[in-house]
Amino acid sequence: MRSFSIFGKKRKGERIMSKIFNGTPHPITVLSDSCITYREDIRKYVCSGELVVVAEIPSHGVLSTKMDTVEVGKVGDIPVFAKKITGCDPIPEGYDIVVVSALYATAAKTAGLDTSRLYTIGDPVYSEDGRTILGCRGIAKVE
Repeated sequence: MRSFSIFGKKRKGERIMSKIFNGTPHPITVLSDSCITYREDIRKYVCSGELVVVAEIPSHGVLSTKMDTVEVGKVGDIPVFAKKITGCDPIPEGYDIVVVSALYATAAKTAGLDTSRLYTIGDPVYSEDGRTILGCRGIAKVE
């Protein structure tokens, strides 16, 4: 499996290389703040003008959440289901940063896993009309 590495913060005059695992189904395109503005009217970050890509992190395969689904009743003719997180794939070893979906992050916390290396997408960036996701502003640490 191909890993993605990026230079991180400097420590004692040297640059630290971080290995990143993308556990989402899509590549992560990180855009420069130079092309991003916040549109208050649609409450979204948008890219105005030409895209400036900082990094493209390929998907390494989806980290899945295991869920049980049980029908618990109906509202009129509409079935109502209860969903319960019952587990998740293990967090891959050998990576400094593991980017996952918010659902996976919740499942990992529920399962009592060490989430110190987990991140999610930090603020999606949309086309100017707010309809198409073009990338993101960065990644967000799971707290």
